[in-house]
Amino acid sequence: MPKVRLLRVSLAALPLMFGACLGSDRDGSTEQASGLSPVQLADIPVPDGMKLRDSLNESHSYEVGTFRVADLHYFGNVPLADVASYLRERMPQHGWRLVTEAVAHESELVFDRRPHRATCRIWNDGSVTRLHVGVRTPE
Repeated sequence: MPKVRLLRVSLAALPLMFGACLGSDRDGSTEQASGLSPVQLADIPVPDGMKLRDSLNESHSYEVGTFRVADLHYFGNVPLADVASYLRERMPQHGWRLVTEAVAHESELVFDRRPHRATCRIWNDGSVTRLHVGVRTPE
């Protein structure tokens, strides 16, 4: 009997041991202890209909202290102009200031929120709209 009880206790403790390897992000989601995460950043709004691409580790974010780096890739069926308009309207509500905007066959909007910079590139890929959000803390 003692061996069975010890095995049950050991198996019950496994989730606790592995759970200790994970941290919790601001929004309650888990991230690896290294700080690298595919989680959407709380201060980067994304329109409904745009989905984060992270199945092959295309998207990632990393934050330590005031340093931030993120490459977040989204796709969806939201028109390019609507995505750009949404970002123009919503980013300032999160403290970001529009610095530059370029429109051609794709759109690029650059926002600052000292000391960070977010570059949002939007383009059409066939019938799919793609959005790449790059967040950097300049040196």
